[in-house]
Amino acid sequence: MTDNKPPLVVGFPLYDGVTLMDFTGATDVFNSAYGNFTVIWLAEEKRPIKTSAATFVYPNYSFTDAYPHIDILYVPGGHADGVINNAMFNEAYQNFIKTAAVNAQWTGSVCVGAFILAAAGLLNNCTVTTYWSQLNNLRLLEGYCNISIPEGYPRGIIDEQQKRFTGGGISSSVDLALMLVEKINGKWMAEASELYIQYAPNPPVQTGSPATAPPSLVKQVLISQAAVTKLYYDAVQRLINTI
Repeated sequence: MTDNKPPLVVGFPLYDGVTLMDFTGATDVFNSAYGNFTVIWLAEEKRPIKTSAATFVYPNYSFTDAYPHIDILYVPGGHADGVINNAMFNEAYQNFIKTAAVNAQWTGSVCVGAFILAAAGLLNNCTVTTYWSQLNNLRLLEGYCNISIPEGYPRGIIDEQQKRFTGGGISSSVDLALMLVEKINGKWMAEASELYIQYAPNPPVQTGSPATAPPSLVKQVLISQAAVTKLYYDAVQRLINTI
């Protein structure tokens, strides 16, 4: 089950407004992989962090603590205000992920965490994805960061050459973590972790992707997210002006 190597440390840098499932789902995947990974949560301050669901979580370390070396830097997405103000354009957060990424074996994000990594220059020359309704905003960076965004709505992408990983929205964090476990420790370990958490999705409705949802529903959700999409558009334009 293990090869006697020390477990890889997976670090999730949190911020106020972070999406709960973006990091808790992946945390359970890594924690179920027979001791091959150790998960830590970090934040700018060691205090309760308010999630987008208005619940609170407590990080293991602050960015200035003596935390373990991070082997896998996993940046979660969140509410637009939190992502933009507390991570994309937050100097302490950006400095932390830039520093941690230098010596990490893998660096990546799930959902709109991709915009946070892009702001840090950590997605340059990578094939990436993000939350489905924000793909067009991420595409605005293609000519500036030389990122490549495939068609469709992948649950996760691992860019092995650049040692980067990105995922779709929210629940994709589980798939993405399983992909990493398989890439690093092999298929058996991913299968064991998947079984341990009994991850066998068979949702009662089949609208979890724009590819399978009725066009009318996709349109309605896009309309409901129009203000959020505008926030990300403005944030990307602000980012472009700094490149």
